[in-house]
Amino acid sequence: MDYFEVFGLPRILGIDLTSLEKTFHDLSRRYHPDYFSTAPAAEKTKAVRMTALLNDAYRTLRHPVRRVEYLLSLHGFKPDGSKVPQALLMEVFEINEQMEEVKGGRASIEETDSLRAQIREKRERFDVELQQASAAWDELVRGNAPERVRKEQLAKMAEILSESSYIRNLEKDLENAL
Repeated sequence: MDYFEVFGLPRILGIDLTSLEKTFHDLSRRYHPDYFSTAPAAEKTKAVRMTALLNDAYRTLRHPVRRVEYLLSLHGFKPDGSKVPQALLMEVFEINEQMEEVKGGRASIEETDSLRAQIREKRERFDVELQQASAAWDELVRGNAPERVRKEQLAKMAEILSESSYIRNLEKDLENAL
């Protein structure tokens, strides 16, 4: 049972978070291990497993980026945020040079703030791209698009997520360097 099925949801990315939370609490109460304290061992084990599954599913589905990562994993895609995406190669080269200045203590406060703003702007751009790609995915699912078209959209989302992950890692590195 995948995380979407746990909550009775289709494999779309536009999820009503209020409804997700309500369903999570309802299911958590239903499967809480305390209610199975006098039940046979098999039922206790099932309740514990279901509680763990619910918690993992909720943590994943309530977060938009993790939700996309999970959907991609269900379809065999794995974004790689460790490699510099080709489309960003020149931009990232410049950012890394500036990052070395910051890490080496050679950057002024203004230069550091400028770098932070530059990275944040790129992350926000990828966030918007990912939201748009997610909405496009939902439309394909609702419209029962052919498998080939869906796979193309998943590949596009994986690429956006890889680029976004790389930028997020740069953002974390910068904050850790300060």
